[in-house]
Amino acid sequence: MSKKKILKKIKAALAKNISWVVLLILCLVFYCYSNKFMSYQNIINILSQNAYVVIAGLGVSLIMISGAMDLSIGYMISCCIIICAKLNIEMGLPDSLSIIITIIAAIIFCLFNSVLSLKLKLPLLIASLGTMTIFQGLSFIVSDSHSFRGFSNGFKFWGQGEVAGFPFPIILMLVLFFLVDFMLKHTYFGRYIYSLGGNEDAAWLAGINVTKCRILISLIAGFFIGLGSVVLLSRMGTAQSTLGPGTEVTIITGVLLGGVSIQGGAGKLSGVLAGILIVSILSNGMQLAGFNTYYQYVIKGIIMLLSIGLDVFLRNRRATVKKVEEYNNERKQ
Repeated sequence: MSKKKILKKIKAALAKNISWVVLLILCLVFYCYSNKFMSYQNIINILSQNAYVVIAGLGVSLIMISGAMDLSIGYMISCCIIICAKLNIEMGLPDSLSIIITIIAAIIFCLFNSVLSLKLKLPLLIASLGTMTIFQGLSFIVSDSHSFRGFSNGFKFWGQGEVAGFPFPIILMLVLFFLVDFMLKHTYFGRYIYSLGGNEDAAWLAGINVTKCRILISLIAGFFIGLGSVVLLSRMGTAQSTLGPGTEVTIITGVLLGGVSIQGGAGKLSGVLAGILIVSILSNGMQLAGFNTYYQYVIKGIIMLLSIGLDVFLRNRRATVKKVEEYNNERKQ
């Protein structure tokens, strides 16, 4: 094999896995600042702390690949946390029942957003701008601005437990990741999700029930958001209404960094995992390097803007190349 072909293959592989390349570079940079960064314990801590972000991010990825965006995720998580704590601590319901009701509540929230968007024929982005304040208000109303503590060890296992010496949240995160990745790659529903994001009208003409698919996506996304909320609450051990808001920025930034187009129809779940880890590692690495917390918000915002800008640039470039190819083909004919 010639050197040119080898270089082309290497470039193609790097282009397909750019988020993982960025993640590796980022790890090396922070390792130079602090030797503790690459320690086994720190890596496990990063993964455990952000398992809930990845779990909720799986649901958000499906929404974004389908060409939509929900900005109310953080406030949904806040509501779910308070509902779970209220049921478990104040009302004394068993852990399992509290968790099931919390996940059902998250599914209802996502379904409400989706139905509202479909019925009013609004983009989900616009519908969620209204519902995010509703969820925020509900969270404070239900909690009465109080915090909840005193969860059982069985409940805390979801966020702090270990299986054979390995953190359970990481195991749960990886199992769910592979299940969703399999669904996207090897099922008709996964193809439908990409089709909706690529061209919804073409998907409808191809016989795909767009409304049914949108509803099903919201149900699945709600499940992951609810479960992510449970894992977060279990890890923190304290429930308050301020816990959750801001998570949507981390998730959406990570999903965009992972290669999912802001317009939908493209992206790999493996890239999403790398993107979320990039955002998470930035926070951890900057703390170890002694950066002020407020700088982290600025950097996250810059990264999101760069991700969106890169996505738009690549889309425009592909469109230009396609037009040039079509023009050349017409000339040949």
